[in-house]
Amino acid sequence: METIDYTMCHEQIARLKKKLQRAKERDHLYKVFGAGSHRYELNAPASCSIIDAIEQHYEIQLPECYKSFVLNIGNGGRSYLYSGAGPFFGIYPVGENLDDLIHGKVEQHLKKSCSIYPNMSTIQWDKMTDLLYDDDITDEDYEELNGNLYGGLLPIGSQGCSYIHALVLNGPYKGRVVNMDRGEQIPPRFSEYTNFLDWYEGWLDEIISGKLITITPSWFGYPKN
Repeated sequence: METIDYTMCHEQIARLKKKLQRAKERDHLYKVFGAGSHRYELNAPASCSIIDAIEQHYEIQLPECYKSFVLNIGNGGRSYLYSGAGPFFGIYPVGENLDDLIHGKVEQHLKKSCSIYPNMSTIQWDKMTDLLYDDDITDEDYEELNGNLYGGLLPIGSQGCSYIHALVLNGPYKGRVVNMDRGEQIPPRFSEYTNFLDWYEGWLDEIISGKLITITPSWFGYPKN
């Protein structure tokens, strides 16, 4: 579960602002996958009133590291679905595109307990998703199963095609970033980082080092094995 040292968090925010500029300078030709869309730009940070309204409306508590980012660094930008600088096609504006995973009644399902966990096998995942593809399933049952499967997950950005990154909102893995396939073809893949800010900084570090500056798509944040 996410734990916060607020002094360290403040220092990390200041460090990320500098590293974002360094990453933009390092990748000035936008060779990192998705950089040509977001161009390392972010809109102005969100206000506390917007965050409070989202949390109250959906009855959720956003992870602190994620809130620190959108309140102090930036909120959305010029990329796909108005995403701001971030891995793949960037980071959605806070509170937007919440139906990327949940297909109906987001207010009802977003606050549910998160049912996924690290290192899920394909067999385990298939057991959880098989009923979604039952030919006899009703629309109501599909909506309920979909909400149970993806409840407690906040979509935060697109990776292209059916892939997105999401944030766990509750439970033992709260604050972790997880890679999801909206087509349910592969199990969720948790990032190695334990919170949003570390994940974001890891992305910047891999750009600055040159690791992500390639002509082919890079799979940042996926398990190494």
